[in-house]
Amino acid sequence: MKLLKFHLRYYPPGIVLEYLQKGILKNKDIDLLDLNCNSDTKEIARNLYKRERLITEDVCEQLEQCLDTLKKRIEHEGPTGKRFYIYKTLQTHVLPLTNVCFDKNGTRCLSGSYDRTCKIWDVEIGKELRSLTGHQNVVYSVSFNFPACNRVLTGSFDKTAKIWDPETGECLATLWGHNGEVVAAQFSPKGEHVATGSMDHLAKLYDAETGAEVKTYTGHTAEVIALQFDPNEGQRLITGSFDGTISLWDTRVQERVSVLRGHEGEISNVQFNWDSSLVGSASLDGSARLWDARNSTCLATVASHTDEVLDICFDWAGQRMATSSSDCSARVYDVRSDFKELAVMRGHRQEVSKVCFSPAGGCLLTASADRSARVWNTTTGNCVQVLSGHQGEIFSCAYSYAGDAIITASKDNTCRIWR
Repeated sequence: MKLLKFHLRYYPPGIVLEYLQKGILKNKDIDLLDLNCNSDTKEIARNLYKRERLITEDVCEQLEQCLDTLKKRIEHEGPTGKRFYIYKTLQTHVLPLTNVCFDKNGTRCLSGSYDRTCKIWDVEIGKELRSLTGHQNVVYSVSFNFPACNRVLTGSFDKTAKIWDPETGECLATLWGHNGEVVAAQFSPKGEHVATGSMDHLAKLYDAETGAEVKTYTGHTAEVIALQFDPNEGQRLITGSFDGTISLWDTRVQERVSVLRGHEGEISNVQFNWDSSLVGSASLDGSARLWDARNSTCLATVASHTDEVLDICFDWAGQRMATSSSDCSARVYDVRSDFKELAVMRGHRQEVSKVCFSPAGGCLLTASADRSARVWNTTTGNCVQVLSGHQGEIFSCAYSYAGDAIITASKDNTCRIWR
């Protein structure tokens, strides 16, 4: 085996070893989830040299430089985070928006709408690149296939999902089979499959190339409103339902692997952490739970919110979990040991429907029905910045992969780019 080069993976922190083995080009990912502003990169490089056969003494200096670059990216966010300013207002939808997202480079974004379209935007100039038309009802779910971002997936209230070519606007496949609204849709990490969740109580797996149905997952007794593939291999899938349960599936087999029970109300969202060892769930019963994904046991339950928990997310390193609630607050917890509450974010005047960490993890972004989004310091819980200007409820928001831009979507029919 011969090492050819190092590749940097900024979020979550890691390096990729590109090497030749018997003439075949291969990659090996090394997670550095504990890397932070105080890390000793020399010591990390020494430990990697001792542990990895591919890393020889003559590349240790180059390895250390790579680690320094990763560390600086984390430090760049600083103690209070970047300050954002309104950059573009994107306004051509004739009805309220549903969801938004960036591509990996942060140069394009998607917006779904009640007007039955998904639009692709050039973030830099604020120009509409494509309007994806063909759905017969609300376009609720929108996403790219990361990291290639050469396909777009939409899920609609017309009971179908569609796969599109973002360059031409052509619909490449329509995913049929559901008898209810499709409210969740996602590409697998390697892009070969698509999973959908529907109000018909079912989840389905499709071939992303042909659009053919591969599997139908049955077992939930109410609407399936959230799902996620495991972030690395895509061989596991979690689904959250209004029946109050979370199901774990192996995409290679038909049967359900396990059911996570314990919530007393509808599930509002579910997520894997980065290494898929943990599952987080948010519920309208006012609690969030942390589960061991391998043995399907509940590790912790938090009920510190005083109203429904509407959203949940992990940071990129999978070490912290954030929740948002109808009680107008967001909270951050440490999931590495005792599930300690680290910070409480108070300041919104109405329910907080969406929460997400900045890529480096130093800030938390929240979207609220009070027409504002806010950026918070995840250590202190202090509000760093209020993103105001929308004339309606904000119900979707996201950071770009690099963390240098934010998108917010509102019932005022616009989305805004902040940089």
